[in-house]
Amino acid sequence: MHKSGRPKIFIVDEIKQEMDLFAEILRDDYALLMAMNAAHVFEIAVREQPDLILLDSDVSDADCCALSRKLKLTEATRNIPILLISGATTPEEELVYFESGVFDFIKRPLSRPMVLRRVASTLVQKELGDRLAELSDKLGRYLSPQVYESIFEGTQDTLIGAKRKKLTIFFSDIIGFTSTTERMEPEDMTVLLNNYLDRMSSIAIEHGGTIDKYIGDAIMVFFGDPVSKGQKEDAVACLNMAIEMRKAIKEMQQEWFEMGIATPFRIRMGINTGFCTVGNFGSKQLMDYTIVGGQVNVAARLEQNAPPDQILISHETWALVKDDFRCLGRAPISVKGIQHSIRTYQVIGKADSAEEDIAGSLGEMVWPAQTISVDQNVSDALLRLRDSGEWACLVVLDGLSPVGMVTKVRMDEIVRRETDKALFLDRPVAAVMDKELLVLSVGYNLDEAAKRALAREGSYTFDPIAVTRNGEFAGLVSVRCLMQRMLSPDK
Repeated sequence: MHKSGRPKIFIVDEIKQEMDLFAEILRDDYALLMAMNAAHVFEIAVREQPDLILLDSDVSDADCCALSRKLKLTEATRNIPILLISGATTPEEELVYFESGVFDFIKRPLSRPMVLRRVASTLVQKELGDRLAELSDKLGRYLSPQVYESIFEGTQDTLIGAKRKKLTIFFSDIIGFTSTTERMEPEDMTVLLNNYLDRMSSIAIEHGGTIDKYIGDAIMVFFGDPVSKGQKEDAVACLNMAIEMRKAIKEMQQEWFEMGIATPFRIRMGINTGFCTVGNFGSKQLMDYTIVGGQVNVAARLEQNAPPDQILISHETWALVKDDFRCLGRAPISVKGIQHSIRTYQVIGKADSAEEDIAGSLGEMVWPAQTISVDQNVSDALLRLRDSGEWACLVVLDGLSPVGMVTKVRMDEIVRRETDKALFLDRPVAAVMDKELLVLSVGYNLDEAAKRALAREGSYTFDPIAVTRNGEFAGLVSVRCLMQRMLSPDK
């Protein structure tokens, strides 16, 4: 109903006698707008927002069907009912009018009871429809848009039940949220958290994610149900969402800092793909559309192990998106209830994103490293590594060229497995070296070097790059440092 308390009716009729009759019948109970041509009907309807339009079917300067369609296809006017003032019509003509958006007819010759009844009943139905739409909108805020739409479109039942389906699951949370916010006033914390959740949720919805729940400052989203574009497409959409979230967080960190928060929030994100049980869980009185299963736990653990402001994904997700995104292999993690370790990858960015290219050459980032000749014994390598840090390594040289690498971690694992250690330690160092060492020249472009490093699958992406100058070993470049430079090219 219009704010004045009286419904507003917009009457468009070329016949003056009919206009006078409408005015006489309706002016005591309704606020009236009147036009004797259709030249500016659409603009007036958008501006004035009437509760009802009475439209002459024979108005000479407009196509009533086309005008009705335009009003119904416009967000601002789609809920305004249209009553068509007409003479005798055939069923075929009425069908065309109804399909164009006409709600009902007021047939000529006009009579006071008919006009009052048609107008009143139409406005009652509009008010009921508006109330239902408002209630529906309020209830929809408690459901993910995809779940809400599937229920109201009839493709989803509200019955207890579930199914198995392969989904891509996303978790994120704010690092140190409790410790950061305990010094804030509750009102300020509430505004801050809601603004953050609103920004992240908008991004999730934009990319087609189903928002499962908020757990304090944590967000759980999944892709692949109730709507799926395909397993690969769902996984790609999830990573696109996460990358946009990461970008938004950087913008929000600056905003928070300017608001006086000395240590702006940082987030972690984890993504996993696997079979889950998805559906309605709960009781007849209260249910939740959610997912359960071990793969959900894996996604949560990936998030817990992700570096600050970064995205950690499982091998299953990586296998689906490896052609679309640059990913750096990281250490496997263990998850309670799953016997094998989970291979993980850190998402650097999109594979074809020119804005993530980094200028420079490997020579700028070289650092010296210990070396050992390929013809020396394992015992020599062991002695060199014994007092070094956990991530120490020896670059194996064949003459002046690097041919492999021996890490302390790898050496310790091999030595523990050997039964005849004395005989083993006398073997040449080539027996334990990593033969998959990536070797590039000092002039290699940093962006191309990063692509080469990321193209290697599995644990090899941990290894540093061996750099040569004129064919001779010049030093190492840490892949992790190279990735950090890619993420923050200005530093």
